[in-house]
Amino acid sequence: MDWKLKGIKKETDHKFLNFYTVTYTITKDNKEHEYPYFMASRKDTDKLLCKTKDYSRADGVLIPCYYIDPTTKEVSLLITKQFRPPMGRYVNSFPAGLMDPSDKDEFETARREAKEEAGVIIDDLELLAPASPTSSGLSDEINAVVLGRIEKFETTSLEEYEDIQTKLIPILEVEKLLNDPSYFFPLQIRMVIKYLLERYKRGNLK
Repeated sequence: MDWKLKGIKKETDHKFLNFYTVTYTITKDNKEHEYPYFMASRKDTDKLLCKTKDYSRADGVLIPCYYIDPTTKEVSLLITKQFRPPMGRYVNSFPAGLMDPSDKDEFETARREAKEEAGVIIDDLELLAPASPTSSGLSDEINAVVLGRIEKFETTSLEEYEDIQTKLIPILEVEKLLNDPSYFFPLQIRMVIKYLLERYKRGNLK
């Protein structure tokens, strides 16, 4: 099939997130069909990815952070607990945040958001995943994943209604929490944790 973008209609006008109808002309079996599709985006109409095709810059950054105890050498992951209104409950995750237009790269975003949300200063940054779709059937949002080692702890700088708690948990205990129903992890967080566990067990997280 051949897909061509025909039009974009902005259905709502909210500050942070909007609903769009994007219409494609699909050529199938030498016949053309119009196909409206419904999506959400943080972007303005002229910046939607279906129009710009610019997939190079992430919208936000997920920041798994680990800490190595200087005495015991025990490795822990920093797990957040944040109330998420769409879920109606607290969700366990890692620090994360949107890229500012002035951020030169994902690392700059990661350093700022780790300090603001979790009160940690991070170093030894590593790009685990470049800008990638997170829910391509619903939104054009693309996020990156940056791993950081915690150097020191400071204070958080949360927005008025950000309800975020943080806890350092030994990495092998985090593995057990994946099967604990009282911990509610998003799918991508589960996958990152499993990846970090494999690295740790191979001695590549230090």
